[in-house]
Amino acid sequence: MRADRKDIFKSRFQEHYSRLCRIAYGYVSDQDDAKDIVQELFISVWNKRLDDMPEKEFAAYMTTSVRNSCVSFLRKRKEDTVSIDDHPASASCMPDETPEEGKTLQDILDSALETLPPRCKDVFLLAKLQGLKYREIAEKL
Repeated sequence: MRADRKDIFKSRFQEHYSRLCRIAYGYVSDQDDAKDIVQELFISVWNKRLDDMPEKEFAAYMTTSVRNSCVSFLRKRKEDTVSIDDHPASASCMPDETPEEGKTLQDILDSALETLPPRCKDVFLLAKLQGLKYREIAEKL
């Protein structure tokens, strides 16, 4: 392994890392996930020895690759998401609990909402039921 390969890779990492993290964050909206995606991309580049590309090609490749990685990440996360509608009310109880007779999932949700402080309940309802973003909720409240 050439010593200058390490130096080139290090300088490219330092030059592109923060920009690529910002791009990834724009897709996944989570800093830790964005950093993980970019770091995995740089590991892949190192392992495939793609770091010897000319600078313009490298920048374009990395930008496209981070976008593709984010899309793949979001697809996988969507597949891992489970809807609350897919589970019967008894599944919402802890393993050692039994659901009360006649209590529906909506009743359980309503009773859980009643335990929240009023402001938290308002934010939750606006976010989850009306689909508002937190910025919109902040402006509204």
